[in-house]
Amino acid sequence: MRITGSARYFSSLPDYTELPMPALSPTMEVGTISKWQKQEGEPIAAGDVLADVETDKAVVAFESVEEGYLAKILVEEGTSDIPVGTVVAIMVDDEASVAAFKDFKVDDTPAAAAPPPPAAESSPPPPKEEPQPTPVPAAPAAVAPPPPPPAAVQPEPEVVTIEGSAADMNLSEFGEMEVEFDDWSGWYVKKASS
Repeated sequence: MRITGSARYFSSLPDYTELPMPALSPTMEVGTISKWQKQEGEPIAAGDVLADVETDKAVVAFESVEEGYLAKILVEEGTSDIPVGTVVAIMVDDEASVAAFKDFKVDDTPAAAAPPPPAAESSPPPPKEEPQPTPVPAAPAAVAPPPPPPAAVQPEPEVVTIEGSAADMNLSEFGEMEVEFDDWSGWYVKKASS
């Protein structure tokens, strides 16, 4: 993984870049420098592995995103629980500047000398209470019309029982009729409604 941020400061020292402990996983809050792959004074190319960092899940390569020289290692190998964002090394643009950082400490950085004031933790202002409109009573519900009268009940047709099989009968002589089969008694005929 690559780090994406660094900081440059103005001081009596040559221009330099602070290399912070990167967040190498989405859940990483602290890490351990398990091994430095570059030593102080060595050149660094973009993409070079600076150190192996042990996260909460794996050992991941800490790669440089810029080129320069590793001027000072501020956190020794094996140091554990280094919070993400803590400066772990200093990088400079040219080899001649490396010697200026021989005795450099984190406290020498302008950022360490004047940390930003902590953000005041204040709760957001309570929401303004706007006057609520007075509810207007709803108009009384319209009375539903009465249901329509029930439909006239059709009288049951008269039932006439005919004995014999359906094959023996000529049902057409009874006129318009509906013929249904009755399991208990055989065939019966209902007069059709006219």
